[in-house]
Amino acid sequence: MFRVSRWLGMLAVVGLVASAGPAFGTQSPLKNVTWTEGNPSPFAGTRLDGQYDKANKRIYVLGYRLVDGSTNGEVWYYDVASKTYVDTGVAMPVPVSNYEIAALTDPTGLGFYVFGGRDSLGSLITTVQVYYPGTNTTAVISSDPWPGTTPSSCVSLPANAVATVGNNAYVLGGLAFAANGCLDENSSQTWRFNPMGGDGSKWSQGPDLNMARGYITTAVVGKKIYAIGGDTNVAGAPTPQSIVESWSPGDGSWNDAGVADLPQVCDESQAFGFKRYQLKNTITLAGCGQWPNATGDVLQYDVVGNSWSLIGTLNEARRNQAGAVIGSVRKPKLVVLGGYDATGATVLTSIEFGKPSAQPIVPRLPHRSTGGSGRGVSAA
Repeated sequence: MFRVSRWLGMLAVVGLVASAGPAFGTQSPLKNVTWTEGNPSPFAGTRLDGQYDKANKRIYVLGYRLVDGSTNGEVWYYDVASKTYVDTGVAMPVPVSNYEIAALTDPTGLGFYVFGGRDSLGSLITTVQVYYPGTNTTAVISSDPWPGTTPSSCVSLPANAVATVGNNAYVLGGLAFAANGCLDENSSQTWRFNPMGGDGSKWSQGPDLNMARGYITTAVVGKKIYAIGGDTNVAGAPTPQSIVESWSPGDGSWNDAGVADLPQVCDESQAFGFKRYQLKNTITLAGCGQWPNATGDVLQYDVVGNSWSLIGTLNEARRNQAGAVIGSVRKPKLVVLGGYDATGATVLTSIEFGKPSAQPIVPRLPHRSTGGSGRGVSAA
């Protein structure tokens, strides 16, 4: 049940709420999320991620890419209470972009981990790095570099395809590029990182994805990981996909057939899964990248009904943005920051906060896919 980039056609609006078929079928009442903009950041960053530190009520960013393609490794945080941005004065040992943060506890304490990425020279690297918010320090886990590879043994770039379950990180898929001196190809590998493992044994391999690809958007509901959309590398051009598959760590394989695909292709985004309370049994996909462009579409997956719906839009279309969840378990808020704008030419400074609400939702048609245009090869 492999998917390639495609547009599902001009669906009637009534079909969005009452059509047959799993991808856009009847579902339980939608969980609305309304988006408001906050104070813009003092930096324009993209291909980055954010991690909320509940103890200090801060969202940390571990560096970012600038509009000129260079990489800044400075660690910043957004103070939720004061609504201000602070430079910690610390930089990651190897500045990288194209990363997703996993908050894990290791023998040192709570650490924010990143796995590989793209360095300031444009190379794909295997370095595993960690930032410790409690001490404002960093470290390189030199004993256990990122092991993911493509079929020809090139280093793979998973980008934002990282999920955290329990105290383990799961890193999914990846791409390699001829522009980096390798081949244009895709990885289907799944790797688990255990921060409490011994030196040289923190990584273990899981089952392959059904579709080899990178730039997957991940979400976790309970202990189940969802691999949403992503890109295949077609002659150097990231080509957005609509496939969605799920896996619970310990299962023997990923499930593609039993999970509804997206109603449009999406890549390089942020998604937030919830098991309980206001957004119970849903995943909210906040923005839909369609490399080299983006839309502001906000889509929601009903875990029980196995269907996707378009529930609204961000204030600004974006891709490669940071994402975090703040607030309490009962009253969460979703956050997206930075990223590329709709054209892919401008890096944003804006931040948006998504608040669950009881307002009725009017589902809409998704934007037509603009992905797979084949423009450019320096996409990593």
